[in-house]
Amino acid sequence: MSVENNSNSIDDTINTILPSYGMFTSTVGMTIDTEVNDDDSIQPPCYNNTTRSNSFQSDTSSATTSSQISSGFNNLSLNSSTTTSTEDTTLQGSDENGSFIVADESTCYWKETILDNVHRLPNLTFKKHKVSEAINIEVHFTKDICEIGKKPELIDPSLFEYKQGDLLNGYVLIKNTSDKLIHYDMFYLLFEGNFMIANKADLQDRVPIKIRKFLEMFDFSASWNEGNINRLVTDVRNPYICEDIRDPIDGSALCFGEKKIVYPGITYKRFFTFRIPNNLLDSECNEHGLSKHVELPPTVGLSRWEVAHFPERAKNKIKDFSMLDTSVSYGVMARFIGRKSTWEADFGVIETTADKTRLINSKGEEYVILKELTNHFRVVQKTATPTDNERLMKLLENKLMYNNLISRIKEKIDHGNQLIKSIENGDFSNSVEIGRQLTETEMELAKCRQLYRPENLRDAKTNPSKVEKYETFLPVVKKSITGIKDIGTLCLSTPKKEYCVCYIPPVRFRNQSIDQLAKSWKLEIPIDLSVKYPSLKSKSTPQLPTIKGISAEFVVLTLRSEKYAIPIELNHDLIFNKVNTGQFHDSDNVFNNIIIPFRKYSSEIYQIYKRLGAENFKLERQLVDDLKAICQLQHQQFNLVVSGLEINGKPFCKDSINWNIEQDSAKASIKIGLNLEKLSLKGEINPTKLSKSYDRFTLVPDFQSCYMTRLYHIRLTVHLSNGTYSNIKVPVRIQKVL
Repeated sequence: MSVENNSNSIDDTINTILPSYGMFTSTVGMTIDTEVNDDDSIQPPCYNNTTRSNSFQSDTSSATTSSQISSGFNNLSLNSSTTTSTEDTTLQGSDENGSFIVADESTCYWKETILDNVHRLPNLTFKKHKVSEAINIEVHFTKDICEIGKKPELIDPSLFEYKQGDLLNGYVLIKNTSDKLIHYDMFYLLFEGNFMIANKADLQDRVPIKIRKFLEMFDFSASWNEGNINRLVTDVRNPYICEDIRDPIDGSALCFGEKKIVYPGITYKRFFTFRIPNNLLDSECNEHGLSKHVELPPTVGLSRWEVAHFPERAKNKIKDFSMLDTSVSYGVMARFIGRKSTWEADFGVIETTADKTRLINSKGEEYVILKELTNHFRVVQKTATPTDNERLMKLLENKLMYNNLISRIKEKIDHGNQLIKSIENGDFSNSVEIGRQLTETEMELAKCRQLYRPENLRDAKTNPSKVEKYETFLPVVKKSITGIKDIGTLCLSTPKKEYCVCYIPPVRFRNQSIDQLAKSWKLEIPIDLSVKYPSLKSKSTPQLPTIKGISAEFVVLTLRSEKYAIPIELNHDLIFNKVNTGQFHDSDNVFNNIIIPFRKYSSEIYQIYKRLGAENFKLERQLVDDLKAICQLQHQQFNLVVSGLEINGKPFCKDSINWNIEQDSAKASIKIGLNLEKLSLKGEINPTKLSKSYDRFTLVPDFQSCYMTRLYHIRLTVHLSNGTYSNIKVPVRIQKVL
């Protein structure tokens, strides 16, 4: 559903509105039921995703915040040396019915408070109650922009795969099937993207234990607001008058009217148009400013929300190797929110869960979701292909930021140990200086971070002619009756290269030939083998290692953080080719190379904290959260077997490897041919008779976001006759080019 060819005509048809804060407060942010505060001195809210405070605070208060640091085995409370001030109008408290949040209608922020906490609201959509069953919502997608009096061509969004720049056109139908008026406080229509983690303990629970809304675009003209917004260039409606406009196609009402009431017997129609953005807002990665974290992640997994609305889609779930309880989804949502007290007189008592946080107004009336419907669709971003220099610069940037994080942690540990030593020696003057140094270091943190911004790496010098290599080393030993003798070292090396494979969509989304894309699924990887001996030619019979076999696996790695934003961009060079144990079980992985070292740092900091206490050992909150994010990373790995491997164009034969013997070493070069069309899961019967890989499962483009990462690599294994294994890994990039 590309719009490249008709973008000019579309821009001529539909208005592009970037609403100001004043427009927000005078339309969506207003209510006709309460007095409006027109005080221009009120500051607009911050347009970011910070979580609101959980305690009563003055608008001008400033306090020392606290943080919790935890790894898999540590829990402690640390005082942060970062002082923050809050301007928060949200009030929270508790009563005999549990905790609550107040959305005060006398302020300009009450609707914003509800939207910030909408995931907390009881949802009547799937409950058997008369009032929710009385509201019927349908979200329809159309080929072109909807216009009054023009019959639209309907499309099924579940059959299309969208990308950046594509338009989402359609309309929402709303009908009150009862014979009573149904009041509401909010109706809005939006295009949203969500990262969700479902409740693994209860498969029937539709409420996610984690939800991160990384994309949220409201359609002002489709949502209810005080003023009329002309969505098309040809629209000339008075913004201050709610006219009763009907669509001659079906007689549906195109306006809600001034009162927030859904009248019985009337079908309401609301047109919408969204354009999928090229990137997310920079505020989505405010804490770390990582460029990959503001790219659109692809649709991954299947959310329980989508299955709840469209149960038949569970039967056609795409196998994309996502974590079972995790999803990234996109959809257009229509939602009604209101106070349950306004419906109970006509439709009966509404029971809500008492042990959850309630959202109430200033009178104590509880807000609930009356009805909602999200029509989901698939989004896979088109990949921007970097140049070689851009790729090298990105690798350098990632390495610098990773090393910077480690150096900050080690600096805290060193300062803490120095402070402990000074106190033990009775040198209190020195301990005061160290404490002052800690505070000054934290104050300079923002300046230090600027050193690792991409724009400040332009002066980094690279040598294009230099060929860098991935290398792994394995001691070669000889077993005999007398014991084990170390007779040399086997080195595997291959040029540092990112192998690019074209993304091929699932079968039902293909609308053109994939022959050109499939060519990239055949790879050839050069490998240099070398064995270094003390004096090879001095021996009458050189004992070269016997290679029994060579195998390859395509590895799909998924990382997830439930609570804290991942502070770095991970790449192949940072994670792999760190250790080669010779064992069949591969310990060269993200858990051993990244997570375990950071857990050790966490343990050291915890021990120092216990010795010094919160007042003497202060940590900035961001550093604590960054450490927790990596310590608590969850990972899932699928190793797909590559069948039909070829060595120098032929099936493997141990005699086909020609060694070149020198004074104290032996060398050989081979080319490993891989066909990724022949991937199979371990344990599958007759893998050679299976259909092609991309017809059985989907490899989405690799991506990184604040809470989820997908990476790919190929693991090459050389099996030696003495029972040892030597591994080397090369990165693979799945990219969407069409």
